[in-house]
Amino acid sequence: MDRIGNERKEQTKEGLSSRIGRTFIKVLRRALIIVCLESILIGGVFAIMYTLKDNRSSAGEYTEEIDCAMQSKVSMLEAIAAGISSGTLNDREAILSYVDSMVAMDEQISAVYSCYDENITIMSGGWQPPEDVIVTEREWYQGAQAEPEKVYISDPYVDMQTGGICITLAKATYRNGKVAGVVGMDMYMDNLVSLIEKSYKTSSYVFLTTADGTILVHPNAEYSMNVDSTHTVQEVNAGRYEPFLKGNMTIRLFLDYQGGLKVGIGNISAVTGWKVISVKPLYMILVFFALIIGLNLVIYLVTTAITRKSVHGKISVLFRPLESISGKMTQVAEGDLSVVFDEEKNSLEIERLTDSINETIESLKFYINSISGMVTAISDKDLTVTIDGEFKGSYMQIKNALESIVCNLNESFKQIKKEAQSVLDFADKLGRTTESVAQSASMQNESVANVSEDMTRLTEQIKQITERASRVRDNAEITKEHLETGNREMAELVDAMDSIEQCYGEIAGFVGTIKDIAAQTNLLSLNASIEAARAGEAGRGFAVVAGEISSLAASSAQASENIDKLIAESQSAVFKGKKMVMATSETIQQGMTDSAQ
Repeated sequence: MDRIGNERKEQTKEGLSSRIGRTFIKVLRRALIIVCLESILIGGVFAIMYTLKDNRSSAGEYTEEIDCAMQSKVSMLEAIAAGISSGTLNDREAILSYVDSMVAMDEQISAVYSCYDENITIMSGGWQPPEDVIVTEREWYQGAQAEPEKVYISDPYVDMQTGGICITLAKATYRNGKVAGVVGMDMYMDNLVSLIEKSYKTSSYVFLTTADGTILVHPNAEYSMNVDSTHTVQEVNAGRYEPFLKGNMTIRLFLDYQGGLKVGIGNISAVTGWKVISVKPLYMILVFFALIIGLNLVIYLVTTAITRKSVHGKISVLFRPLESISGKMTQVAEGDLSVVFDEEKNSLEIERLTDSINETIESLKFYINSISGMVTAISDKDLTVTIDGEFKGSYMQIKNALESIVCNLNESFKQIKKEAQSVLDFADKLGRTTESVAQSASMQNESVANVSEDMTRLTEQIKQITERASRVRDNAEITKEHLETGNREMAELVDAMDSIEQCYGEIAGFVGTIKDIAAQTNLLSLNASIEAARAGEAGRGFAVVAGEISSLAASSAQASENIDKLIAESQSAVFKGKKMVMATSETIQQGMTDSAQ
């Protein structure tokens, strides 16, 4: 039964080490999963931010180039208006020569003209509008005079002759300090169109719209402005471009006309008010996500494999001394006290445990040798024997009980010796009496009757002596039986003490387990608290870690219950030892009573 119990305990200890290893791997895996998810999330955020930054940069660059090109034309028109308003050009020919020279400066400029409130127009090249054309009613004329300090830029339109996109820039002119006319400049947008068309790539592009959403240039030729038709962002691609008209640097995720999910950013030209919309695909984000997931998967698998091997090895090394101690404790439980606990002291607990067990075995050897030596001396009829050495704790009761037994035996045998001496004295007296009777028999025949009476009394006395000797013999046998009973009970007491020692060994093992689990619980609890505080809303993922901490706490509670059970068993064994000592004392007392009788 003891061996079966030890085997079960050994299996329990092995199961504990395996459970600790599995729990650690499980916690590590979940932590790695959380870290991988966080890295994927962070990487995805960075990928999105990079894509948005690249898209924002693209929209900003094209907007800046458009603004730069248009600002040069605005500045040029402002210079022309300043020249006409200066009053130095006093006649028609001077003004015509001036506007012709302006057109010659830039090939993108198709015409420059100076118009007046009197419906007079002086245009480069000498062209004159028909008489029915009222210049002052033109939108660009009225727009320029409505805000004379600004340059009016018209909505782009298609030139019927060339098929190219054109715009008109207009600026109010002054005469004698008052607004008296408008200078206008027609220009082609070929350079801007070419600039936008350079952005067309396989899946990314930039397109240009007016402030109200009319598409000027788009990679889909059907959407671009042409002689036959114009389209707005509200009409094409199911209206998915429309949100880009709202606000500056507006970011939207939409389904492109080519198919596929893309991200776009709309930027406003500060000079013209037009919208420059940059469109980028999401495949780079998806590729980045795939790379991050693959990398995290490799890291997860490699880390798990390496950690599993390392943890199993370290736990095996950690529990190897305990396995050796468990095996040797089985030998000790079977009565082999020659075992030496010299396991590797890889921890303070193992060192204390082995030292305590070795000290306990040495104490048991001393107690057993002392007790067996005293019992052997008693069996050899040597009642002068004493127990030397220091007995500690509950073992002091055994020493006191043995010394009490020897003392009681000495008292009993002294009484027996006294009774035996009385018998010898009476027998000697009887011998002397018989000799005296024999010598005087011949001379005292008359005393035969008296002698006969004396013999009768002598017979009665001898009979009494015989009965007393018989009782002495019976008392001696009873005393021997009590001593044998005491010897057996003392053996049982030694077994009880062994049970107590074994319980203490189990307690020490479980205490070590509780310390390890408590340390892990404290560490995981601290990590979970820190990470949850850092992650904020995302910290909910640490509920997994909190679950593992609860598992470790449950293991600690179970270990504590086991310790309580072992302590209860130890108390029961101690109580049994005390009860046996009391029984031994009662037996010895009974022996003393019998000896007195």
